[in-house]
Amino acid sequence: MTLHESDDMLAGDPLTALLQPVFMGSDFHHAAKQCGDWFLSHEHAIAPSFHLVTEGRCRLTWHDGGEERLQEGDLVFFPGDTPHRLAPEYVSGSESQQIVSLSSTTTGVGLICGHFRFLHDVPPAWFNVLPRSVIISRQARGCAFDNVVEALAEEMSETQAIGHALTTNALANVLLTLILRHCLETALLETRTLRAYLDPPVRKALKRLHEAPQRDWTLQELAHEVGLSRSSFSERFHHIVGTTVARYQGQLRMMLADQALANGESIVGAMLASGYRSESTFRKAYKRIRGVPPARIKTL
Repeated sequence: MTLHESDDMLAGDPLTALLQPVFMGSDFHHAAKQCGDWFLSHEHAIAPSFHLVTEGRCRLTWHDGGEERLQEGDLVFFPGDTPHRLAPEYVSGSESQQIVSLSSTTTGVGLICGHFRFLHDVPPAWFNVLPRSVIISRQARGCAFDNVVEALAEEMSETQAIGHALTTNALANVLLTLILRHCLETALLETRTLRAYLDPPVRKALKRLHEAPQRDWTLQELAHEVGLSRSSFSERFHHIVGTTVARYQGQLRMMLADQALANGESIVGAMLASGYRSESTFRKAYKRIRGVPPARIKTL
């Protein structure tokens, strides 16, 4: 393939050009039916994630008080894995919590939940353009998209089937592409935005930041890396990414801190994982970026 042909391919399919080099696969962390008076809490961002409601209805609530109603067939994508909670839409006081398999005949809310993994454990920069959640109903999906969702739900109900892990992970990988295609088709994401992220200097700078997010990069260092003056690079980065280099790097480091906290690390452990050496500086940075102080994950 010539350089010209490569450039044409990047321009013609920016989604593939940007996603393929960094997308590392999918993991499931929940596939069961919640019955009775249940409550699931997701306190720290780990990686872009999804919930698929296979049966019943539930409420999705945010820490700022916002709420969404989910019903059977709804697929929810969290580009930034924003902390949230799930609970049944309605439950009588006499119903105790019970977790059963998706194939059980017991009445409840069926949930398949998973994460999408990326190179160096950080998602693409352009995910920041998307809203905190993308809800795709069964009615909003095309035939091919719906077939993948239905196949995934069926496979997750048959955990003893031969090749189960390979099949379900392959379907989840396809799921991410279809979710992002839906975002493009519904103008939640624009093709021109993706093409902007293919800008060579900005792409190289983002690569450096994602390869070493714990490093305290200076604007001058990154500008030198991409061959631009400090002012030209700063203006170019802000225009395309929508934020300053310092703020973007801060968001990356807080994502590493959240991952550490979600894995049970202490505040000091999260501080070290995100590249800070002073606990007071880390706490101030976390509060400034996240809006709340850092806290170890709670076991409910």
